[in-house]
Amino acid sequence: MQFQHSENRSAFDRIVASFLVAFSMFIVSYTATRVYLTQSSPVNAQAESNVIPHPASLWSELGQ
Repeated sequence: MQFQHSENRSAFDRIVASFLVAFSMFIVSYTATRVYLTQSSPVNAQAESNVIPHPASLWSELGQ
């Protein structure tokens, strides 16, 4: 009877351990992804010079 109880507990321990491993892997990957996405990327100056203004801004000087 004692052997059967320890066998059930061992299976339960494996389930809990598997859950903890999966959860910790999720936390590590989520944190790594958030850190990667929050890093600032270098701004391309060429892209900013190619911005076309909105047509309404072209007429703003006439109203003054």
